This record gives sequence, structure tokens and C-alpha cells, in this order.
Amino acid sequence: MTKKITIGQATWSVSDAEAPDVARQVREAMANRTSVELKLYDADARRVTVFLNGAATSTVVLDFDPGPRPSEMS
Repeated sequence: MTKKITIGQATWSVSDAEAPDVARQVREAMANRTSVELKLYDADARRVTVFLNGAATSTVVLDFDPGPRPSEMS
């Protein structure tokens, strides 16, 4: 689980297999201003359900690239 999603100040992990579906759900919630239930993982790799309100959330960051950032060393 190297894929991440940040909603507000909280960051969660996304399994590789579920990443495309999570991206689709987030996109639809933000575009349609609806709510969705996302099946994600917390920092201890425990399965959690995160409720995303697309009408109230201003930004969601989907980080599906496991490589280092320009300011990080691998």
C-alpha cells in the first residue's frame, strides 16, 4: 500500500487494487457535491471507512506515485 490520499489534514493509505475505484469515487463526489464512503487504511494499516462530503471538502490529494518526491532521496 504505497498509494496515499489526503483529505484536509488527514492522510490515509489506499490498496493498489482499490486505487482506481477510490479515485473514481472522489472525482464523482467532488464533481456532484455528494457524499461517499471510502474504504481506506490508517497509519497502522487497519481498515477504516472514511466519509467524504464532496460539497464540504475543498481539496483531496491522491498520491498514487510511490517514488520519491523531488525534495526526497530514494
